[in-house]
Amino acid sequence: MTLIIQVLILSISLNIPSIPSSWRAGIYAADADTGEILYNHNGASYFRPASTVKLLTTLVALKELGPSYIYETRVMADTAGRRLFIVGAGAPLLSAEHIRVVALETAASLDPGSSWDLLWDTAKFASESHCPGWDTSDWSRTYCPPIEGLSVGDNILQLIISTRGDTTRVFSYPPLPGLSVTNNLVTGPIESVRTTVEGWSENRPALTLEGTVLPDTHLVLYMPFAGPPAEFAGMLAFELEATGLYIDQVSQGEAPDWNSMIQTSVMFSDPMFVLLASMNKWSRNMVAEMVLRTASLETGSDLASTGAGCDVAGQLLRELVPSLTEFQIADGSGLSRFNSLTPIHLAAILSEGIGSPAWGVEYLATLPVNGVDGTLRSRMTDLPPGAFRGKTGTLSDTSTIAGLLTSSSGRRIILVIMLEVPNGNTWTARGLQDSLISWFWENY
Repeated sequence: MTLIIQVLILSISLNIPSIPSSWRAGIYAADADTGEILYNHNGASYFRPASTVKLLTTLVALKELGPSYIYETRVMADTAGRRLFIVGAGAPLLSAEHIRVVALETAASLDPGSSWDLLWDTAKFASESHCPGWDTSDWSRTYCPPIEGLSVGDNILQLIISTRGDTTRVFSYPPLPGLSVTNNLVTGPIESVRTTVEGWSENRPALTLEGTVLPDTHLVLYMPFAGPPAEFAGMLAFELEATGLYIDQVSQGEAPDWNSMIQTSVMFSDPMFVLLASMNKWSRNMVAEMVLRTASLETGSDLASTGAGCDVAGQLLRELVPSLTEFQIADGSGLSRFNSLTPIHLAAILSEGIGSPAWGVEYLATLPVNGVDGTLRSRMTDLPPGAFRGKTGTLSDTSTIAGLLTSSSGRRIILVIMLEVPNGNTWTARGLQDSLISWFWENY
């Protein structure tokens, strides 16, 4: 049955518009338990997957690291040289509270009132703060934070702007010691705030705020910041000095042989499956990139990098779908426009992840649930909650979705819909995807 006839049937039953002729569509549906192909249109054609690439990153992480993997970020003391080293492990989502606790533990391990140099060591991680195919114009966007071996949260700064009182006030969190904020905001009849992030080459965040804010109100903005390792070290230095230690200088440096030092504290991350759930449900690009780089390090690469991580992912894809080898993987998050996958690839990834007896439950649990949470919390609300669990992906001209549908009859269907559309049509594309998924739910 041709796509035009199929869409016509759907249009009659669902009262939805046909797929415009200017759009490219790839749709693939298969029984999750038997492998029977239920529908295939352009299943072997290549599309930009956008954030559905995170399905592959999740599979790589669970295969190579496991659901219980925990990052360990260590503080080591070179007592002879009076130096402290923060050894970055690539852990995403470490908080200011983590830093405060590790400062207390470190202070308890050292002589009170002693003086130290503090150095951050990210030598195991490539010095590439952004990935291939990431447009520099996106670097100031929340979905494009820097990727570093030592990070504060997800390297996003929260700005709270208040116009209550006589002056415009700006507060920020986390407390970055190196942050420079230029506040050129004024009150006005409309809310129109422009933010500029600089300092990438210097590894120091410099933010400029311009525009107008309504009087007697407040608003919250989120921005990525430059130089997370330096800011992490600066925050730790501040907390260490609050305990009575003295930090003479903060700089970058590679730790010597661990056998010559003592360990003063360890920061433990959440387990991998918890990090993956945060990554998939809210499409956190920074988490995806760090997970992919970590997988490369744990599988034998001398240096954790995007390229090495993509090699690991690519090898897995070749094993899953040996007949389709023209794919391209440029990052772990899907933000890169260099990525290229087919609907069959995404279906195979889902089948492998969901079907794993070791961690299939964890794989499925990381995905957003229709009408409940994440990027699907307001989508497919006409279906029973949990009928569809999947990953969405959006670029300015791309809308993709892939996941597991439990139909009205109880049949489990792996469903992939990849659409390339003219700029500005992604909301329309999402509506069409939801209607198609609802159709499969009703008719299977």
